[in-house]
Amino acid sequence: MKKEITNTITKSNNYKASSSDVWGNLAISLSFFLIFCISTRADPPFWGTIFIESDIIKPSDPSSFSSLSVAGQGYRKMYDRRENGWVRLNAYLFNAAYDDGLKIEVQVNPEFGSVDRAKKEAEKYSKVIGQLTTALRKDVETVWIHKGVNPFGGGNNNLLIHTGQAAEYIKNGILEETFVHEAAHTSLDARHANSAGWLAAQKADGGFISNYAHDYPQREDVAESFLPYFAVRYRPDRVTSALKNIIKKTIPHRIKYFDGIAFDMYPVIKRVAPLIHPLSDLNSQRAEIIWNSQVGAKYIIESSSDLSLWKVVGGVLIAEFELSSRGINLNPNTHTYEFFRVGLK
Repeated sequence: MKKEITNTITKSNNYKASSSDVWGNLAISLSFFLIFCISTRADPPFWGTIFIESDIIKPSDPSSFSSLSVAGQGYRKMYDRRENGWVRLNAYLFNAAYDDGLKIEVQVNPEFGSVDRAKKEAEKYSKVIGQLTTALRKDVETVWIHKGVNPFGGGNNNLLIHTGQAAEYIKNGILEETFVHEAAHTSLDARHANSAGWLAAQKADGGFISNYAHDYPQREDVAESFLPYFAVRYRPDRVTSALKNIIKKTIPHRIKYFDGIAFDMYPVIKRVAPLIHPLSDLNSQRAEIIWNSQVGAKYIIESSSDLSLWKVVGGVLIAEFELSSRGINLNPNTHTYEFFRVGLK
C-alpha cells in the first residue's frame, strides 16, 4: 500500500462536502502537454462541487449493496486524520458484498467498543457506497471508519470515513455526493488524471469547474469534474437548468472526455434490454425506431440480414430522455428482410 492518502479537504478542514450487451430485437419486412497560465476567463463557478446540489444522489436511490458479514478482528494499517498519519489497529472487520460482484473489507476502529456498534457503522456506509456506480467502486478494496470530525478521503484503493464529519455531510444532504468525489479519487484518478486525453480536455476548456480543482489541477480536477458530469448526464432532472448550463459551458471538453469512456454505471444504469415501441414513420425508405431508454445510457443500433452478422447503424446515442429514437434509412433493393436491434453499449 502506498503510504499516502489523497486529501480532498483543504478549506479550513471542513470541506462538507462484462459485460455483454443486452438487446431489444426488431424485424422489419422490406420491399498533451498541459500549460497553466493566467487567462481572461471568468473564475471557476464553484468553490467545491459536492455543494452544488444535495439531491444528485438521494438516500432512496437504489444500492447494489447486498450483504455484510462479520469477519472477526484483525490488525490493519489504517489512515486516521486525527493522528495525521498511519495507525495499526486491531480493527473490527466486515465483508461487504455487492450484487455486481464487487467486495469490500470494511475496517472499523476498535474505539467503537463492540462488534455490534461497529457493524452498525459498517452497514450504514456500505449501503451508501453501494449507491455509487460500479466504475466508482471498481478499485475500492477497503473502507476505514473512525470517529472524529475530520475530512473524508480517497485513494489507496480505499475510502476513509470519519463519522463526526459524516454527520455533518448527512445534515447538509451531501453524504452521497461526497462519496462520489472520494471514489473518483480511488477508481478514476490513476487512469485519467494524467492521461493525454484528460489533459487535452483541460486545456481545451481553458478553465476549471471549481476553485478546488483550479488550485490542485492534477490531484482534484477529475474528482471535482465527475460529480457535475454525473449530474448533467445521468440526473439532469435533479439540477436546475441554470446549473446545467453553467456546467456544460465550463467543462464541455471534459464532459465529452467522460462520455467517451465506457464506464459501468450500474446501479444507475441497469443492465436490461430496452423496450422497443411499434414502428412509426415506416415506408420503403425509412423507419423510425423508438425505445424506452435510461437517461444517460449509451445505446447502439445494429442491423443484420441473417441474424448472425451484425453491423452498427449510426454512432452511439446517449439518451437524454426516457424515450429515445433514431431514424434508419432503408434500402429496399438489398434484402427482403432486415433485422434491427437496440442495445446498451
